[in-house]
Amino acid sequence: MERIFTPSSIVVIGVSERPDNLARNIIGNLHSFGYRGDIYGVGRQSGEVEGVPILPSLDQVPDGVDLAVILTPANVVPQLLETCGKKGIQRAVIESGGFGEFSAEGHRLEERLLEIARRWDMRFVGPNCISVINLEAGVCLPFVRIAPQATRPGPVSVVAQSGGVSVTYLDRFSAAGVGVNKVVSIGNKTDLKENDYLRFLLQDPGTGIVCLYLESIDAGRELMELAHSGDKPVIIHKANRGAASQRIAFSHTAALADDDRVVSAAFRQAGIIRAASFRDAVAIAQGLALPPVRGNDLLIISRSGGHAVIGADAAERHGFHLPPLPSDLGQRMQARFRADVIAPTNPLDLGVIFDFEVYAQIVAECLQAVSPSAVLLINTYSVAEAEAAHHLARRVEEIVRETSRPIALCTYAQGDEGMIQQEVGIPVFGEIEEAVRALAAARDYHLWRARRSEHLPHPVGQPPQEAAWLLAKEGVLTADRALAACQAYSIPVAPWQVAATPDEAARAATQMGYPVALKLLSAAVVHKSDAGGVALGLTDAGAVQWEATGMLARVDGPAALMVQRMAPDGVEVILGGKRDATFGPVVMFGLGGVQVETLGDVAFRVAPLTRRDAEEMIAEVRGSRLLEGMRGRPPVDREALIAALLALSRLMVENPQVAEFDINPLILLDHGAAAVDARARIG
Repeated sequence: MERIFTPSSIVVIGVSERPDNLARNIIGNLHSFGYRGDIYGVGRQSGEVEGVPILPSLDQVPDGVDLAVILTPANVVPQLLETCGKKGIQRAVIESGGFGEFSAEGHRLEERLLEIARRWDMRFVGPNCISVINLEAGVCLPFVRIAPQATRPGPVSVVAQSGGVSVTYLDRFSAAGVGVNKVVSIGNKTDLKENDYLRFLLQDPGTGIVCLYLESIDAGRELMELAHSGDKPVIIHKANRGAASQRIAFSHTAALADDDRVVSAAFRQAGIIRAASFRDAVAIAQGLALPPVRGNDLLIISRSGGHAVIGADAAERHGFHLPPLPSDLGQRMQARFRADVIAPTNPLDLGVIFDFEVYAQIVAECLQAVSPSAVLLINTYSVAEAEAAHHLARRVEEIVRETSRPIALCTYAQGDEGMIQQEVGIPVFGEIEEAVRALAAARDYHLWRARRSEHLPHPVGQPPQEAAWLLAKEGVLTADRALAACQAYSIPVAPWQVAATPDEAARAATQMGYPVALKLLSAAVVHKSDAGGVALGLTDAGAVQWEATGMLARVDGPAALMVQRMAPDGVEVILGGKRDATFGPVVMFGLGGVQVETLGDVAFRVAPLTRRDAEEMIAEVRGSRLLEGMRGRPPVDREALIAALLALSRLMVENPQVAEFDINPLILLDHGAAAVDARARIG
């Protein structure tokens, strides 16, 4: 990676003197950004671009150049890469398009690139990318001209699957006062993929924050592990959020676990901050660029009462607490600053004060008196007040540096929008919501970091022998076998017996004790309720025989019956497992029984779970208040639910052949729980 981001020599292939030649822009960018290494140009005809000779053959370039940048028609790229290999050029950026994103033939060209790279021990960026920028080293390789004056050095490094997005983030982070360190457009990521860049940037001294724009994820579990183990914030703007498949799923879990739900859950577990848009990602980075937000107490100071109310609303949405101010603070400020009466409230309305220098003094006074976790300072001003407003921003920057306390400065200016940001080194926000979102993201990230080592995943190992036998055969498990697998993992199950005939079912029910439930056991019937394969609350042998006869008559092929003791009344929940193509085993929790797909009130986590994961899953479900007990009902046994989630997590991790597993419903009681139905698909 060092030779890609900090090469001491670069050869640009595909250059010509034509004004419309794109490769010449690469040489122009290198000169504009002050690159000090050796630059070579290669094209079909001799010539010169910006003082760099154009050599008609790559063979004329010295051996061992650090980096080749290729911008030629796709069909000649493999041969050029082969020549690079022969000359000891082991790193390349392939900006050319026309590969797998274009056609089947293009895909075959990509395969050739990989084969050549492996043979010569080469690594390459792209193809189909805008390229690499490293502002620390003057490396700027896009084929579009980049204006140095529009860029701002800073801590954020960007990895983007789209070239256009990478340039947009370069512009946005620079304009937002955060600044950029490195940018790479990874294109088709044929060789080097997002995790390769993330691994490098997490160790890179110049990078403080990593922002990724991804349309697909190749190795989700590795991505989680990198982000979790690193000491730098990772922001991911994940697009292409549609469901991975529209097939009819075997289980409720698979039906509900579209890509996006699992992605969000995985990011949350790994401490990755998910951004919904460009503006969201920039706001998050602005918040992370401030000193850490180490708590939930927010002080809002505003020149405008209306803006203060908007700030308070945003604070409530993002879970901040507005602590009250000391009752004597207003009197102290009035006496000290010779200001009109200030009501000591939070938000603090400074509308009666017109001296912006006093604003900075009040901020400092409040920091000392209240010691909030963060401050939101909202200033509205006219053109006539611009000079004083700019001075206030510089004073706020000084206070931030001196106190190491996060102050989000949000300005609303008439004719001066964005100008303050050019003068100060802290982020300046243009919207209240973005400022509060930034502080909340910083708060949540630092809280996650403080807690990430508190709990270890529930231990996993070899599956119990009985479970391994039950889950070994490919196909669909009937409810009795799925429930037996639950028992093998210590998930409590309502007692049941299997019967082959109506008479056997009646005898089993009498032996077990009424009331009972009767269920059809057939691998051909997935949704038993829809097929008339479930009868509940049967109270005598005759009812059992009648229902059993009808069920067996309604199914073709082999079938049996399960007689199960009716579980006590409780709260019905669903637990599920699914093997995700990107992240591997995932676990689901939700309320609703047969209504779960209609309600969609579920939470996901990637297995193996920690206890905190299980607790957070329960809290995320909107209907989880039902678990606390309502209308005279006692609260359910939450520990039994947590234990069941951790057990299902183990089952999914220890049995990689399990594709889907549903426990629906698990009935939660005030003491204990009982799984009454389950189904699974193996293979």
